[in-house]
Amino acid sequence: MALEALIFDIKRGSSEDGPGIRTTVFFKGCPLSCVWCQNPEGISRDLEVDINDNPVGFYITLEELLYRVQQDYPIFTSSGGGVTLSGGEATSQMDFSQHFLMALKKQNTHTAIETSGLFNYRSFESKLLPWLDLIYFDLKLFDDFQSCRYTGQSNKVIKDNFLRLVNDAKVPVVPRIPLIPGITDTKQNLSGWAGFLRDLKVSDCTLLPYNPLWQGKLQRFGMTSRYQRTTFMSKDEQQASVEYFNLEKPIER
Repeated sequence: MALEALIFDIKRGSSEDGPGIRTTVFFKGCPLSCVWCQNPEGISRDLEVDINDNPVGFYITLEELLYRVQQDYPIFTSSGGGVTLSGGEATSQMDFSQHFLMALKKQNTHTAIETSGLFNYRSFESKLLPWLDLIYFDLKLFDDFQSCRYTGQSNKVIKDNFLRLVNDAKVPVVPRIPLIPGITDTKQNLSGWAGFLRDLKVSDCTLLPYNPLWQGKLQRFGMTSRYQRTTFMSKDEQQASVEYFNLEKPIER
C-alpha cells in the first residue's frame, strides 16, 4: 500500500518559509486549536468540506508529492531555496514526513519545518531531525494557564522539546513568537519568553506581527471567530513588542 499524507495546500514560490524560494507543503491536522489560527482549515485531522461542499484537504502519495516538488528543483538551485513542511502540523504525520524528507535529502534539497513544538520528542529525534536543515519552532504562551486557555494545550511539552532541540540539534533552531494583540504581545508574555531564551543562551528570535487575513477563511468553512481583532498591528504596537522582548538584558517586571 502506497504511503499517503493528508494535506491541504502546496504553496510554490514562497519567500517567507525559509531561505531562498521554496515550496511549502501544508499538512492537515494540528494538536493545538489556537483562537487566532492562521490556517483553520489545517486543524482537523479529517477530510472536510466547506459550506459549498468543496473538499478541504486531499490525500497524496509520496511519489505524487515528490513529482510535484521536483518541478521546482531549478528554482531551488538558483535561489538557494528548498522545501518546507508546515501545516497544520507536519509532525502529526511523522512517518510520511520522514520518508518525504529522506527522499528530498537524496536530491540534495534544503529542508525546513515549521512546528508548534507539540510532538513526541523521541520520534522527532529519530525520524525527522536527521533529515532537516532548519527548524522554525513556534513559542506562543509562556504561562501554562494562558496556553491552555488560548491554544487548548499545556506548554510544558513544548518548552521541554525546545530545550532538548537546542541542546541536541546540529542545525539551526529558530524560535518564533506570533504577536497576537492582547494575548501573546503582552509585556508579561514576551518578557517571560525573553528570559527563557536568555537562560538557554539563544540569541535570536523572530517576532511575527499579527495578520488578520485568516478571518476571511472562516466564512468559507462556516466557522465563528473566537478572536475579534480584524486589523493589522500598528507600528507603535510592534515597537512596544520589541521593547518588551529584549534578549540583551533583563527586563524590569
